[in-house]
Amino acid sequence: MFGFGWIIAYWWLLVLEGVAVSAVVALISMAAPRLVGGEPRSLASLRLSMALTAVAIFLAGVGLIAGVAWLLGARYGVSASGGLALSVALFVAGLMVLQWLFSPYLINALYRTRPPESLEEEELQVELERIARASGLKRPPRLRIAEVDVPNAFSYGSPIAGDYVAVTRGLLRIMPREEVVAVLGHEVGHLKHRDVSWILALSLIPLAIYYLGRTLLWVGLLSGGGDRDEESSPLLLALIGLALIAAGVVFKFLVAHFNRLREYYADAHSALVTGSPRLLQRALARIHVAIRGNPRMAAEAASKGLVSQLFIVAPLIEVSGGFLYDIDAVVEELKTEDTSPLEELFASHPPVPKRLRFLDRIAERLGLEAPLLP
Repeated sequence: MFGFGWIIAYWWLLVLEGVAVSAVVALISMAAPRLVGGEPRSLASLRLSMALTAVAIFLAGVGLIAGVAWLLGARYGVSASGGLALSVALFVAGLMVLQWLFSPYLINALYRTRPPESLEEEELQVELERIARASGLKRPPRLRIAEVDVPNAFSYGSPIAGDYVAVTRGLLRIMPREEVVAVLGHEVGHLKHRDVSWILALSLIPLAIYYLGRTLLWVGLLSGGGDRDEESSPLLLALIGLALIAAGVVFKFLVAHFNRLREYYADAHSALVTGSPRLLQRALARIHVAIRGNPRMAAEAASKGLVSQLFIVAPLIEVSGGFLYDIDAVVEELKTEDTSPLEELFASHPPVPKRLRFLDRIAERLGLEAPLLP
């Protein structure tokens, strides 16, 4: 039998950990009515939500890692526990930095991107540069055309590869140009706000916690023949590892919540830089209608990773050069729809109805165009 005497001896540290976790819940609750169900009421409330969420994730995550290192250090020595935590953190950070630096080259190869060639594509490059200048970017991103049938657009980049905004052949074929420009504004917003860097930095927390948990789990499982007193039970180490793995999953959901807030922020940027929230609303409505009404397209997009972080997926339905529906009527109908908190919990983007309502608030508060164009 093993006991928990060494944990009880450090009960005060567990209390501090409980306070840290409670702080996460409290700060997230302040940032939104519900963890996944709240939606920003204004641009100011959105910024406050993002700031509080980022601070909560960082403080609670670092506190959890430090607390575990302290508990292990009480038995195995400060150098051993500190070295383990530091090694895991450096390993995770190294992997993520390498992925960040070289991912643009992999994306270009995977999606078969190329520079603009036709006059229409070169005009989009000019539009992209105009939006980048209006956004205050010192170096405009380069436009790339992805030879992919699924209509889509996405932004990506790194210090060694530069910044890119890619649009797929499918998007250029079926989306009206003015809506493509609104989508470009959204993607430039991601670059302007340095979303890749923000998500990368915060993602270090759940990954470090997860891999620290895995390390302790394996150490516990592989140390079954060692000392079994109550202060160093291998099974106890394994249980701590499992708890950390579970905590890593929880923190991953918190980072996903932060990512959804950044999507609202990119939507707002598109509205501000184009002066037309309605254009992005139309594009988002087309996304929703096409994915909901075309399971095959949705499955194809998901299988190719086209509905992942920082991506806009916008397949449309086109007949004889025109659309099958009144897109403005669809926008107004979607605004009234309720959304499922559970479904949103596992999504990288906020539900379309919430994004449409948020764009309406941006239009009203900043004096942009009326919510419904004639």
